[in-house]
Amino acid sequence: MKKTIQINIAGIAFNIEEDAFRTLNTYLESIKTYFSGYEGSDEIVADIEARIAEKFIGKNKPDALPIITDYN
Repeated sequence: MKKTIQINIAGIAFNIEEDAFRTLNTYLESIKTYFSGYEGSDEIVADIEARIAEKFIGKNKPDALPIITDYN
């Protein structure tokens, strides 16, 4: 059994396994670094996070456990 944590992406709470969280966090930090020199970088990152949240919602079917894994 893997440890899960609860995170908030674009104002939506998700349960995510620790391994998947590390992967997601690394990705989001690289996005923030990449766009840091762009005008409106905060908005760009927020849009990317919103799209990730949309994808996570699509993966959480009502009959399945709503946990994001590194396999999703």
